[in-house]
Amino acid sequence: MGPATGRFTAEFPAYGPDQMFALAADIERYPDFIHWCRQIRVLSRDGNMLEIESHFGAGPIDAAFRTRAVAEPPHRLTISTDDPPFRRFELVWQFEAIGDGCRVVAEYAMELHSPLIQALARFALPEAERKVVRRFKARAEEVYGK
Repeated sequence: MGPATGRFTAEFPAYGPDQMFALAADIERYPDFIHWCRQIRVLSRDGNMLEIESHFGAGPIDAAFRTRAVAEPPHRLTISTDDPPFRRFELVWQFEAIGDGCRVVAEYAMELHSPLIQALARFALPEAERKVVRRFKARAEEVYGK
């Protein structure tokens, strides 16, 4: 079946790349605003690399796994794993200055061990992308003001 891939872009005219990078890199706060993110715990930090224990779930789907995040502030954040339930997962956030604001581009590739869950994920990803963008916009307003 191959990996599910996608790319989504959002513009944040009131916030710079440093601010948007900081929101994305504050991974431990994801459960505060990404509803299917149940728990995140940083296991270790080594320079710009984090080892993370993640717990995500929605409805009957529940998964705990480890990821690695590599930060290249303020322009790039890469989160990846091959820990089950994933065969492979990679999410690359990029933060580009546009005037006084920022364009955020996120590209991902996700392949799960279960073909059924992979098919469900392909179906759900477009709506999940829209929700992530809305929640990051709301989080930016909450943290930095309008």
